Amino acid sequence: MLCFSGTAPATRIAGTIFGPATLTAGRVLIAATLGVLALLLARRLRWPGRSRLAGLLVAGTGQAAGYPLFLALAVEHVPAYHGAVVIGLTPAATAGLSALRTREHLRPRFWLACLVGSASVAAFAIMQGGGSLQVADAWLVAAVLSAAVGYVEGARVSREIGGVQTLCWAMILLTPGAAVILAVSVSSRTFPPISGSAWVAFGYAGVASMFLGSVLFYRALAVGGTARIGQLNLAQPFLAIAWSSLLLGEHLGWAVPITAAVVLACMVVCLSKPGQRASQPPSTASTWPCT
Repeated sequence: MLCFSGTAPATRIAGTIFGPATLTAGRVLIAATLGVLALLLARRLRWPGRSRLAGLLVAGTGQAAGYPLFLALAVEHVPAYHGAVVIGLTPAATAGLSALRTREHLRPRFWLACLVGSASVAAFAIMQGGGSLQVADAWLVAAVLSAAVGYVEGARVSREIGGVQTLCWAMILLTPGAAVILAVSVSSRTFPPISGSAWVAFGYAGVASMFLGSVLFYRALAVGGTARIGQLNLAQPFLAIAWSSLLLGEHLGWAVPITAAVVLACMVVCLSKPGQRASQPPSTASTWPCT
């Protein structure tokens, strides 16, 4: 979550300079490069198999293409903390898609806590928008759905081949398309002077957010259950809000601590006891050490 929490501020800093397409493609290429190195060092650079290609492509497209692109488009028009709060709806979307896709059975109190937490986040976003949703909120909802799809498919494949292999191969498979998009976006865009902070934000988005955080989170999803562990995402918006205030100087109103208290309480309810019966035990293939 610490890696993910800086995504919205970093995207706002880098996206305004590099543009959504350049930033998104660059993230993929950075993560793919690190993925190849990680697999080589671990001596696990083995073809995942044709049967897993669809799942890997869906996971990669959802998490590495759709989510960062839609987020970058949104935070061009709204503050980073606004984007971070709406992204807090990801746990509900992840839980719902997971229940449909992997047949995870969840108790009623799990869904109630998830609903209350998500409703709190939605109410916060509407209030920050002056009583109505903005066009940027549509991009953020698209980002939420993309992330949820990526998490669910990534967790499913990682039970078979491991979290690190899943993330790495998803990025590697997206590399050709990302390279083309990067070349086109760079050649067609006139860049303003690029500051050091913009380069740092660009690197953070690719290294910490796209690669390191994703590897660790995939592993947790596969071991602990996608819907239940996905609720940890509820903490992400409020860490991101703190970073937005510290790094970008964005003003935070009184609603922030109140919403944070409600949503974090819902997370505690979701995680205090197992809220699911897994349809099948997680594979030990998802727990190999990152060495």
